[in-house]
Amino acid sequence: MNILILSCGTRNLLVRYFKDKRNGFDKVVGTDCSTYAPALYETDSHYIVPRMTAPDYLDVILDICRRESIRMVLPLQEDELYLIAQNRERFTEIGVLPCVSDPRTVELCRDKYAFYQHLCSHRLPTVTSCNSYKDFRKAEQENTMHFPVFFKPARGCGSIGIQKVEDPELLKALCHCQKEPYLIQNYANGEEFGADIYVDLLSHRPVSIFVKQKLRMRAGETEKSLSFRDEQLFALILETVSTLSLSGPVDMDLFRIDGSYYISEINPRFGGGYPHAYNCGVNFPKLLSANLAGQENADTIGSYEDGICMLKFTDLMVGRF
Repeated sequence: MNILILSCGTRNLLVRYFKDKRNGFDKVVGTDCSTYAPALYETDSHYIVPRMTAPDYLDVILDICRRESIRMVLPLQEDELYLIAQNRERFTEIGVLPCVSDPRTVELCRDKYAFYQHLCSHRLPTVTSCNSYKDFRKAEQENTMHFPVFFKPARGCGSIGIQKVEDPELLKALCHCQKEPYLIQNYANGEEFGADIYVDLLSHRPVSIFVKQKLRMRAGETEKSLSFRDEQLFALILETVSTLSLSGPVDMDLFRIDGSYYISEINPRFGGGYPHAYNCGVNFPKLLSANLAGQENADTIGSYEDGICMLKFTDLMVGRF
C-alpha cells in the first residue's frame, strides 16, 4: 500500500513513521511546492508541485496518484484539507482514499468563530469569544468579556497574527484595521493541553486519544510537553467529537482554568505535536493502514503512560536540493 503525503514541509518525523514497514505502508511519496521542504528528501519518492491555488493543482496530484499506484492521500495543510475533501470523489474514482474529514466539518473547524458558535450551540465549555469590536464592548458591559483578550485571525493557523491585547485603544485600532475576519477571545489564563485523536475511517468512532500538557510553545507548535491522562477530559473530548463528522487523525486544543476544561479549537489533521503520541505507543499510521486494508481498529483510548516528557529540538539537513 502506497501513501501520498501532501505539503509535507518540515514533517520529517511523520514521514519516518509512515516509512517504517511495521506500520503497513510499502512506499511513501511526498509533495510540496518548494524544493526547500526538508521532509521531501526523506520520502521514497517526491514531486515539486504547483501551489494548491493553481488551476491545475488537483490534476497534477491525481496524475501522481496514478503514476505511483497510491492508495491513500494525506493532506497536512489547513486550506488543502478542504480542497481534497471537496474533491473526494475524484480520488475514490481512481481507487485512492483521501484521509480527510467531511468538507462541512473541515470548513467549520477552519473558521474559529463558526466553531465557537458550534460549541456554544452544543453546550460545550469554551472560552467566551466574539467577532466584532461592537460585540466586545457589549459583552464587556455585561461583564462576560474583559481585558486582557486574545486577538486572532478567524481563519488563521499556528500562531500567525495572534496578539495578547491589554489596551482598549489598541484593540479598537486592530479591529478597525483588520481586513480579514477576526476573533476576540477572553485570555485563557490556565494550563494548555493538546489531544491527538484518531477517528476510525470505517466505524467512524474515535478509537484512540492521547493527551499532552503543553509546557512550552514555539511558533504555534508544541516544543515541550508531558503525557497526561484524565477520564473527565477523555469524556469531554468524546462528547465534542460526537458533534462533528470527523475522520482519521484530529488535533484538539484545550485549556484547564480553575479545575475546569474548556475547548479552544480543532484541526482535522495530524497536529505538529503528534510525535509525542507516537513515541508513547499511539500509532496512527498503523491505524490508517489497518483501515486501508479493510480492518476496523479496536478502542485503545488512553492506552499510554502519563508523565512521559517530549522535548523537541532543532535538526538540519545539508545538501544540493
